[in-house]
Amino acid sequence: MPTAPEKFRPEERQVTLSECIQHIWQVPMKRRISEVIVHHTWRPTAADYRGLSTVRAVRRYHMQQRGWSDNGYHIMIGPSGDIFLCRPLNRAGAHCRGHNQYSIGLAYIADFDSENPADYPGVAVGQQVVAALIDRFELTPEQIHFHREYANKTCPGTRLRLDEYRYQVKLLMSEYTDNIKVVLLPGSQVIPCRPRLEDGTTRVDLRPLATALDCEVYDHIADQGKVYLRPKVHIPTAPQAPHNSPLSH
Repeated sequence: MPTAPEKFRPEERQVTLSECIQHIWQVPMKRRISEVIVHHTWRPTAADYRGLSTVRAVRRYHMQQRGWSDNGYHIMIGPSGDIFLCRPLNRAGAHCRGHNQYSIGLAYIADFDSENPADYPGVAVGQQVVAALIDRFELTPEQIHFHREYANKTCPGTRLRLDEYRYQVKLLMSEYTDNIKVVLLPGSQVIPCRPRLEDGTTRVDLRPLATALDCEVYDHIADQGKVYLRPKVHIPTAPQAPHNSPLSH
């Protein structure tokens, strides 16, 4: 049995859809993302699912049997729509040979060769997560791929169709992207802050907008019901004294 390398982070944690989308937008990224790859676990199946303990069992298998440093997937989705943050998004995954460096791997806990995706709300929740990933990394639905495109597998299951999956993600993205742009002047920089109209009110994700405006965000909704934006203070660097100046010695 291979010896698993030292862990890089705490075990998986469950989050809400809102928390997941917020995490996707806030996590600092140094690696380029060019695709989202969708998987199913096959084993465990949806019928085997027991919540966080199932997700941790997948991680143990990846580390102890495969010898990987962490869960191979970045995000896992339970049959009822539970969302688990697994391997950090800013680290290359271990879910698709030859495509790990520039991709995000999302896995449904199910066997969609035999289990019907229509029976599981988690499929639609996963599509919402994928839509957020596509938006954050400025991709298109055509950059969503199934694992079986790159390996001799049925993953993520013969009952899932790639064209239909991409179409559903595109519908989700159109809810807040069609013909609505936030443009920062001067320069006409388009800000990817998920602008959308809801009941006549324009709503955006505040943090990417604040970053573009060079502001810091102070969230006091819980205690004050307010969110503060403050321009960042940039302290100028003192000019260096000439080499032959007395101040340089």
